[in-house]
Amino acid sequence: MLRSRMLLTVLVLTALAATMTVVPALGGTADDSVGVVDQTSGFWYLRDPASGATTSFYFGNPGDFPIMGDWNCDGVDTPGLYRQSDGFVYLRNSNTEGVANIRFFFGDPGDIPLAGDFNKDGCDTVSIYRPSQARIFVINELGSNDGGLGAADFDFYFGDVGDKPFTGDFNNNGQDTVGLHRESTGFVYYRDTLTTGNADNDFFFGDPGDQIITGRWAQNPTPGPDTVGIFRPSNGTFYLRFSNSQGNADVSFAYGNSNMAAVAGDFGNLPGGDAPPPGETPPPTTPPPTIPPDEPFTFGAGIWIVGVGVPADTFRNSGFGSGCYWARLSGFSGELDDINANYFGSIRQIVEIAPTDKGFETTSNCGIWSNDLTPIKAPTTPLTPGLWQVGSEAAPGTWRNAPTDTGCYWARLSGFSGELKDIIANDFIGDISQSIVTISASDVGFETDPACGIWTYLGP
Repeated sequence: MLRSRMLLTVLVLTALAATMTVVPALGGTADDSVGVVDQTSGFWYLRDPASGATTSFYFGNPGDFPIMGDWNCDGVDTPGLYRQSDGFVYLRNSNTEGVANIRFFFGDPGDIPLAGDFNKDGCDTVSIYRPSQARIFVINELGSNDGGLGAADFDFYFGDVGDKPFTGDFNNNGQDTVGLHRESTGFVYYRDTLTTGNADNDFFFGDPGDQIITGRWAQNPTPGPDTVGIFRPSNGTFYLRFSNSQGNADVSFAYGNSNMAAVAGDFGNLPGGDAPPPGETPPPTTPPPTIPPDEPFTFGAGIWIVGVGVPADTFRNSGFGSGCYWARLSGFSGELDDINANYFGSIRQIVEIAPTDKGFETTSNCGIWSNDLTPIKAPTTPLTPGLWQVGSEAAPGTWRNAPTDTGCYWARLSGFSGELKDIIANDFIGDISQSIVTISASDVGFETDPACGIWTYLGP
C-alpha cells in the first residue's frame, strides 16, 4: 500500500488560493474590517472596510495583547489591551490616540483575553482563557478605577492545552461564544454555547503559524454570523472566508508584516488618510557570505530563497520537536499549488532541496538544518523513529520492529525529495502487529514513524 507524506499533509493544510488577490475594500455591505498592531511599538493600523484607507495611532506599550470590543455599547469596536504580566486591562472608547478610559485587572499572569458580548446585552466585556488549563472564565461586566474585577460569573473547560482562543457570534443569535485554533495544523473548532462539551463545528483553514480572527465580512440583507479569517505573518497577508467551513479564502490582501498582531471588528467611521502599515520585508536579493567548502551550511526557521538564502543540497535537521513543518516551494504566493512537497510531524527529517525549487519553508519546531550528513549511528544498531541513510546508518538486510502503537508507517526510499516518486515500497499497519522489512543495498533511505517502535537488525 502506497502512502505519500506529501499528499497526507496537503489535506491538512487547506489551500488559501483566493478568488481575489488584492482588493481595495471588502465591498458589499460588510461592516467589519481588520487591523494590525505593531507589538514592538504599540502602533495601531485600522483598515476602513469601504475605502481601504488606514487610520493609525499609538495606544499601549510594546508587548501588550491587543483586542477590540464595544466597551460603551455604542455599536463601535475600539481598542483594548491586556497586559499578560499582571492581568491589567486598558480599554479606550474611540479609535484615536490617548489614555485608557477604563482600567482594571482581571485574571492571572499569562491568561489570554477574550472580548465579546457573552450575555446578549449589546455590550462587550473582557473574559479570559487560561492556556495551562484549557479553561474559560466569563464575566459580564467591566471593572473600573484600577481595581480588581472580582470572580468570574462562570467558567468551563474547552479544547486542548496550547490551542489559541477566539470569539464570535457563530450562529447569529446575538451571543458571542468561544472557538479554538490549533495553529500547528490550521484546525478550527467552536461551540455555540458557553459550556463544556464537544465542538458544534470544526474544519481546517490556514497554515501552521497563522493568526485567526472573526467578523461579518460580507453581509446579506440580514446580517449573517461571524466567520473566520486568518492573518499570515510570514507574508503579511489576510485571508477571509465568508462561511465557517473548509475551503479557499474568498478575499485576500496584503496588510502588515510579521511583527504585527491581527485585530478585527466594526470600527465605525474612520477618518483615514494615514500611511498603511509597512509590508513584510522582501527576501534578500544578494547571495549570503561564501561558506568555506569544508564547513557545513546551517539555517533555521523562515522562508528561504533557494540559491540565495540556502543552497540546493540535502539537509538533515537537529534540535527538532513535535509540530515540525517544512515545505519545498515553487513560488511564494502562499497557495497550495506552490508546494512541491511538505511534511508535518515530529520525526527527524532529511530533505533534498532541488535546484529547481524557488524556496524552502521551515518552522522553528524543525530546529536547525545542516548539510552535514555524517552518520549519527552505526548501520546495524537499532533504528529509532526518523529518516535514515541506507548504508551509512541503516544496513541493507532484514529488520524486525517492536511496535508501540497502532498505525505504524514505514517506507523504503529512493531519495529524500519528500515526493511520492521516491517511495519504493511502504506499509501502514492498522493494528499493533510487528513488521519485517528487507532493505535493499540500492535504497537511499528508510523512514519509520513513532508507532513502529524500535527496529532490530536480523542480518543480510
